[in-house]
Amino acid sequence: MSATIKICGLRDKDAIDAAINFGAKYLGFVCNYPKSPRNVSPYKLVEITNNLPDSIAYKVAVLVDPDDGLIDTIKNSVDFLQLHGSETDERILDIKRKFNLNIIKAIKIKTEADLKQIDSYTNADDLLLDTPAMEKSELFNFNLLDNTNISSYFLAGGINIDNVAQAIKFTSKLDISSGLESEPGVKDLEKLKFYERS
Repeated sequence: MSATIKICGLRDKDAIDAAINFGAKYLGFVCNYPKSPRNVSPYKLVEITNNLPDSIAYKVAVLVDPDDGLIDTIKNSVDFLQLHGSETDERILDIKRKFNLNIIKAIKIKTEADLKQIDSYTNADDLLLDTPAMEKSELFNFNLLDNTNISSYFLAGGINIDNVAQAIKFTSKLDISSGLESEPGVKDLEKLKFYERS
């Protein structure tokens, strides 16, 4: 199975260029969330993404419970919003109607019961299954996915060179962040070479 890769937590030109050269289809930028070591300000996000060619990859703003003012600031600089907060399906529809942006809704999965949330987000364009602590880079428990009946979703949660082969058995769409870092928030470009051989 060939993978569609989203590289998340990008903050600088070298890492972005490496992600593009690697062939990532989605470039993720954590925005306005100071708890994350990968955080960039809305204005930095706009500056970074406005210097990227439109056809290279989808630009994704990773947000937690954003208000309309924040979305309005970045709306012309990204293709997707990836929502990691308590956003309801109604809020997702509201955002889409107001701003005409694609939405990836992140669902925090700790137990098998959490998978029931999947059916609650019919207005999202895509889903991302992640561990509960967005900023702590916990490893996803792949065993929870054995009985999942959803056909297409992004999978995140500590995906790295040691578990990427297992992750791709469940979905072709992988979200990689901490697995490409030498320390929290610092992308290690050499690690991309290992993924290229995987």
